[in-house]
Amino acid sequence: MENIHNLMEETVLSHVNDLYDQTKARNAAWLTCDCKNCRLDTASYVLNRIPPRYVVSGRGVTHINAFLNGNSQVSADIDKLVIEGMKIVNSAKRPYHREQRINMAPSVKPETFAFHFPVFEGNILDGQTFEPLAGAQVKLNLNGSAVKMMDITWPNPCSTYGTTKGTYTFWAVPVEAESEGLVKKFNFSIHVESDGYCPADCIFTVPVTSETNEKRDLDSTYSVKIKDIFLFRKGTEDENEDNF
Repeated sequence: MENIHNLMEETVLSHVNDLYDQTKARNAAWLTCDCKNCRLDTASYVLNRIPPRYVVSGRGVTHINAFLNGNSQVSADIDKLVIEGMKIVNSAKRPYHREQRINMAPSVKPETFAFHFPVFEGNILDGQTFEPLAGAQVKLNLNGSAVKMMDITWPNPCSTYGTTKGTYTFWAVPVEAESEGLVKKFNFSIHVESDGYCPADCIFTVPVTSETNEKRDLDSTYSVKIKDIFLFRKGTEDENEDNF
């Protein structure tokens, strides 16, 4: 797999560096830091919200570069995500964010046990056109309260974008357990709102087995796909049932 490369990483990093430099040059009041770690957090925020584009050869690079250079909407949406990510990162900087990067995600103590959650992902669509819905606010709740995320680059609530097919993603912090090997069902709910649309909710249950609470990096294969959520414009009926 060492020859496979996600070209969007370079594209996003280029957008991130350009916008940080431009914003710094304008002396924007909200930009309090543009260190390497803040820029990397911003790039992570964007990359978590756009589809990857993998290449294995120079020919693949040529085809994707042609696609990116000819698609102004993709570039515009990346810029929107970068600005949003910059503001989130600058409003909630990691402790010691200027130092060498360490895992600052909120979690339970490493010597204990915990229920580790997969990444939750899904799509918000227009209930009449079935097109991806941009501008929706998606919130993940557990037992009626907003769920804390593993990292500031995974905000809750989060926004959706048309280019990313109305996709939302969440990576929840682990919950402490009494011992290893316990199985527990967690009842999550997703609440979605968008201007001009009726709000919608989706309820789903995830069984999780407790593990030792060792440091856990993001595993893209450990994810749960939530059913598509359809929003209907006010004045129309949503005939979909809200379940997983």
